[in-house]
Amino acid sequence: MEATHNFGLDEEALSRVRELDPAGRDQLLLRLLCVFEKSIDRMLIQIEQARAADDAKAVHGVAHTLKSSSAAVGALALSRQCAVVELMARESRLDEAGDGVQRMIVEAVAARDAARLLAAQLQAVAHTA
Repeated sequence: MEATHNFGLDEEALSRVRELDPAGRDQLLLRLLCVFEKSIDRMLIQIEQARAADDAKAVHGVAHTLKSSSAAVGALALSRQCAVVELMARESRLDEAGDGVQRMIVEAVAARDAARLLAAQLQAVAHTA
């Protein structure tokens, strides 16, 4: 059940997930992509609220969580940007993190869209198999 297009998600990361469910019976990759996609919307709201409240601890928490989950699904540009924001928030440099947070949001939307597209492709393949 290999996908023919990864929509910008890293193939190595996706392959690591596929190795955990080689026959695809549990649809692990599909389930992971769907959870990731849904969590992005929630985290985008949280990051906006944290930034508006000038809450470095909350910005750090969201960036940290999103860094790990995005790396797991191969959204490496998002993961890298989250690491930058996480560091700035840890050092309470939110005044400098504005552009970084905005780039993180842009990358999060792109990653969410890529996850959505790949999930749809995997569902289509599963229904034709």
